[in-house]
Amino acid sequence: MIDKENYHLEYKTAKKSVPKDFWETYSAFANTDGGKVIFGISEENKFQYKLVGVTDPDKIKTDLLNQLGDSAKVSTNLVDEKDVKIITKANKKLVEITIKPANYEKKPVYLNNQLGNAYVRVGDGDRKIKPEQLKYLIANSSEHIDNELLDNYTIADLNAADIDNYRNILIKNTGNDKLKNLSYEQFLFEIGAIKIDRNNNNRDKKLTVGALLFFGKYNAILDKFKGFQLDYFKKNSSIESSWMDRISSGDMNFPEMNIFSFYQQTLVKLTQSISDKFTQDADLTRGSYRSDLVIAVKEALVNSLMHAYYDSDKPISIYDYHDYYEFNNPGDMRVSKEEFIHGNNPVTRNSIISVLFRKVGIAERAGSGGPRIFESAEKNHLRIPDIVKKEEFTTIRIWKVDLLASLHDLSDNEKRIVEYAMDHPLFSIKELVENTKLTDFKVRKLIKKLFELGTVDRVGNGKSTRYTLNSNEETSILGFKLLVKKFEDGWNK
Repeated sequence: MIDKENYHLEYKTAKKSVPKDFWETYSAFANTDGGKVIFGISEENKFQYKLVGVTDPDKIKTDLLNQLGDSAKVSTNLVDEKDVKIITKANKKLVEITIKPANYEKKPVYLNNQLGNAYVRVGDGDRKIKPEQLKYLIANSSEHIDNELLDNYTIADLNAADIDNYRNILIKNTGNDKLKNLSYEQFLFEIGAIKIDRNNNNRDKKLTVGALLFFGKYNAILDKFKGFQLDYFKKNSSIESSWMDRISSGDMNFPEMNIFSFYQQTLVKLTQSISDKFTQDADLTRGSYRSDLVIAVKEALVNSLMHAYYDSDKPISIYDYHDYYEFNNPGDMRVSKEEFIHGNNPVTRNSIISVLFRKVGIAERAGSGGPRIFESAEKNHLRIPDIVKKEEFTTIRIWKVDLLASLHDLSDNEKRIVEYAMDHPLFSIKELVENTKLTDFKVRKLIKKLFELGTVDRVGNGKSTRYTLNSNEETSILGFKLLVKKFEDGWNK
C-alpha cells in the first residue's frame, strides 16, 4: 500500500529525468516545513497511486545534484548526496529525496533568479507564494529586524512618561544616578535605543524601530506598522466570547500603549490571580508554586514581545483562561522546540527590544526563557507547556493545572502510575511493581490500558522495554533532557 501524499510527502512520475514540477515542490518544502519527494510513483487519480519506477536512478540522482548546485536554477541548495537515496519497492527502483526546511536567513527559496518565483506547501499541494508571505520571508531573513533607523521620526513620537518610568527602574537596578541628568536623547543613546546613522555624512542620531515599538506613542507606531495591536483577555474558557478583563492598545483606556506599557500592565493582570500554594522539594526545602509560575508567565510574555514580527496584520494576543495561559505572536519561532526547551542556540528577531528588556532585568541572558518555562512546569508537576509552531505564528501554552488534573477519567491506580512516571522519565514494569506496591499482573494490565489510551508510550522491546509519558511532544523532549541530567548526576558522583 502506498501512503497518501500529504504536507510532507510528494510523488513524481519521473521515469527518465528530473521533472520540471519537482522544483515547485522543492521551493515549497524549503519555504515551509520540509518533506520528501519520491520519483517513480504516479498519481492515477485522487489518492490512487501506481508504482512505475525510474529507468536510470543513478543518472537521475547525478542530474538532480548538479541542478541543485546551479544558482540560476534555484537560490539555495538544501540537499546533500546523503539526502538522495535509491530504494527498491516491489522490484521497482525509486529515488527518494529529503528536503530540509531552509533556515530563516535563506528564505525565500526561489527559482530561476526570480524572487517572486517561490512556493509554499499548503496541504498536499504547492502554491505560489502570496505577496504578504513573500514580504514576511524577506523581512524575516534579516538578523535583527528592529535595528532599522527611522527617518522623519523624533523623540516627540515617544511617550515621555514611559521613558521616565524605564529610567527610574534602570537607576534603581544599577545604582547609576548619573542617568538622571541625561536628556531624553542622551539617555536613549546610552541604552542603544537611538543610534548614529553611519551612512549619513552628518552622522545624525536617529530612532531605531525598536525604540519606536518599545516607547512610542500609539499613533506614531501605527504610522510605521499599520497592523500593530497588543491584546490581553481574561476569560473562563476559549469557547466563550465574553471576557472578564481586557487590555487592548488603542482603546480609550489605553490610548498611548506601546510594548513597555503593555508588558507592565499585562504582567500584573496575569499574575494577580496565581494562588500561593507551596510544594516541598526533594531536599525538604519549600518551593513556591506562585513564584515559579510567575517566572514562567513573565518569560512567556517577554518572549512573545521580543520575538514578534511587528509588520504583520495579526495581533500579539495573550489569553488568561481558567486552566491555562496562552501567548500568541506573529512570527515563526526561529529555533526548534528542542533548542527552545534546552536554551540552546538562541536567535533574536528584535535585538533592540531584547536588549531594552535585559537592561532593566526583565529578561535575562538570551535563551534562558524556554528552560525557565519548562522547569517551572516540571518542578510543580504541572502539565507540560505546549509549543505550536506555524509558518508565520507562534503559540506557547502554559498550564495552571497538574498533569493528573488534566487526565480526567483515570482510575486511582492508573493515576498512581502516572504520578510515578512524572518523576521518572523512563521506567520499567519491574520498577513500577517495586514502587507502587501493585502486583506484576495488575501493573501490566494498567500499562496496557494507558498505552492504548496514548497516555504512555513504549520504548524498546523484550526485556529492555521501558515506558514514558506521552502527553505531548514537549513532554518527550523534556523527559529526554531530565534523563540526560540524571545520567550526568550519576556520572559525577
